[in-house]
Amino acid sequence: MNAPIGPDDSLSFHRHRRALLLVLLAFTALFGIFFIVINFFAGKYMLMAVEVAVSTFALALLPVVRRTPRLQRWSVGYLIVLYSGVSYALITPETSVSVFGWVLLMPVVAHLLIGRLWGGVLCAVFVPLAAAIFIWRFGTDPVFANPGSIANMVTITCCSYLLSYVYEGSRGEAERRLRRMASTDALTGLPNRIRLEQIYARHMTATRLPMAMLMVDLDHFKRINDNHGHRAGDKVLRAVAKAMKGQMRDADFVFRLGGEEFCILLPDTDFCAARQLAERTRTAIEALACHDCEVVLRLTASIGIAVSRDADEPLDNLLHAADQNLYRAKLGGRNQVIG
Repeated sequence: MNAPIGPDDSLSFHRHRRALLLVLLAFTALFGIFFIVINFFAGKYMLMAVEVAVSTFALALLPVVRRTPRLQRWSVGYLIVLYSGVSYALITPETSVSVFGWVLLMPVVAHLLIGRLWGGVLCAVFVPLAAAIFIWRFGTDPVFANPGSIANMVTITCCSYLLSYVYEGSRGEAERRLRRMASTDALTGLPNRIRLEQIYARHMTATRLPMAMLMVDLDHFKRINDNHGHRAGDKVLRAVAKAMKGQMRDADFVFRLGGEEFCILLPDTDFCAARQLAERTRTAIEALACHDCEVVLRLTASIGIAVSRDADEPLDNLLHAADQNLYRAKLGGRNQVIG
């Protein structure tokens, strides 16, 4: 079966969000100090205390964000603290209507930093809260009694939300498509070596159960390319990939490592079960009949088996052991399983 692509396979997936959060934290701390000074000399000590708390939190979070694998959680925490500080500033009688300009940034920052789902949740809490505070404080002001003024503010806020929502959706889809391309073999549609490393690390960390591996190499595949061309060879590779996937259980993974070499990962599988599946796979490949220009192309496969000895088995060790057994299968006459 093809391996699903999860959002947390690598820290690099959120690299842009990490960089954005670092900039926002620095910005929050820098301008927080600026407003602390202003509020101190204006005698707004409670507001100054809130600015101190928010700025201190931002400074303390800077070194954490650089290395944390839980970027989403810290981002949500930062936004809650920041938006709570902004809400307090909004409700303070001494602040002017200009402070509501910060509300327009809420949807943009939330969507870019934590995505459409959680960004929408935070906006659903803080934007209506800000609107209620605005009506409470300035609802009777003659300037805002004009329906046109209210319509402008509502329109600007909605545009800020919708534009950031649409942009984040498009950007996220483009990123997911690039990740799929980077971790998928274009010819067969199977995941590649990059995906193998991700899935192996995830399963060994989550389950800590034994893992079996099959290394599959097509016998004399070069002859097909030499005698019938690469188009025929590509057709055979796709047929082999389909045949192998047909033998797999729901929990198993098939990878193409390159050329005519494939790898099968079998979670929570002992040697006996792995050998049975390897034999079924070898038989399925041997039974293939690929037609190309009225020529029937047939081939066989050699398979090496390895089983992890413990939950901390490095992937390279398992690959090496399976590859050694594959080499023995080749030396022993091919079209056989060795483990």
